Amino acid sequence: MEEKQITYSFPIRSVLEDDYLVSNFWKCLYTSAEESLQYWVILPNHVKPTKVTPIEISNVNLVNIGQYISIDDSPYLEIEVVTEYCEYEINASDWLWKKLAIIGEAVLDFREITGESTGKYLDVLTIKKTPGGEEIISRFTTIKDHDKNKNGANLFCIKATCFSKDYENLAGNIFHIVTNWDLIYKSDWQMAENILPFEYDFTEAIRFYIPVSWEIKYETKNTNTFSRFVFAHPIGSFNRGVINAFFYSIKETGNVATIYEKSFNRMSKLTTDLTELTKIRSDNPAIKELWTLNGTIEYKSENYAACLFIYIIKTLNGWYYFESVGPKPNLQNYYFEINIRCIEIILQSFNNLNLDTVKEDDHIPPETVSPSVNKTLKNNWLIDQ
Repeated sequence: MEEKQITYSFPIRSVLEDDYLVSNFWKCLYTSAEESLQYWVILPNHVKPTKVTPIEISNVNLVNIGQYISIDDSPYLEIEVVTEYCEYEINASDWLWKKLAIIGEAVLDFREITGESTGKYLDVLTIKKTPGGEEIISRFTTIKDHDKNKNGANLFCIKATCFSKDYENLAGNIFHIVTNWDLIYKSDWQMAENILPFEYDFTEAIRFYIPVSWEIKYETKNTNTFSRFVFAHPIGSFNRGVINAFFYSIKETGNVATIYEKSFNRMSKLTTDLTELTKIRSDNPAIKELWTLNGTIEYKSENYAACLFIYIIKTLNGWYYFESVGPKPNLQNYYFEINIRCIEIILQSFNNLNLDTVKEDDHIPPETVSPSVNKTLKNNWLIDQ
């Protein structure tokens, strides 16, 4: 007989009454680590600290900065807070997704939350079996903050865990715990790096931000109808990510397929595995149209395959093609995540340095085109081969 699939709730609003919260929860101030790692968290009265000294967890490159466990005969509940320092700017959501893959958590439900300028955060519900065969349910949320001493970011995660048989009775309390915590000395800048404006006068003034660790290279033959730039991210002696940018005057070019073919045909002899070129929604009011595709590109002579993300922006005066090329996602480094975050910053700030957003409910209907250089339509680039 086929085993029945169990569905677990994933509350996103608290239903706990104020009187219940006052009577049954306490505020824990964690101060056993350096100032930049100190935090507060709201915990049930029967949950108390068992470990407060920072402990390195080497197999996942994390530091445990607090473990709290229920101390009475109520259903078992465990809370842990962990952190990792990252030198370069990435999304807290991408960071946690990678950690979940390493520790083997199966995702039941999740939501990604986008900050005004600080990237994406993750709230996720998972399930996992213990070595003894019991199922445990965990809910995770994330925080990111600039480290003023190291000039990077500290990424934080809180995890609340219980046995699956007790989860529905504890779901409300768990939600309250993982959404009511923060840093005691939170900075005013929740990013790993400073960002600098790229400025160029084309057929219109072009302005957008990039993280300071990225280098800009200019094409010496740029004109007011076509210009090219390269944004590179060197780590050590190697570029771990490159964004090729091509700017076209609106008067000199046709539609989005033409822009794509003009820009990408230089790679047409390479082996590619790409999705369709698709129009997507943009919350940036300066962008009139936004098109994208992604996939892999193989350099057989070098026995190397790279991830490819292409975004094409249309404004009233120009077309702007951005092509991000870099390593595939893997569990050893954050090169992929660094490249993703940089292109997100460019798209969010393109001619929009105040980072304004369009608050509309309009849904962009699916629209795709098939440029002549787009040979295959598979989408397996997330698989690290």
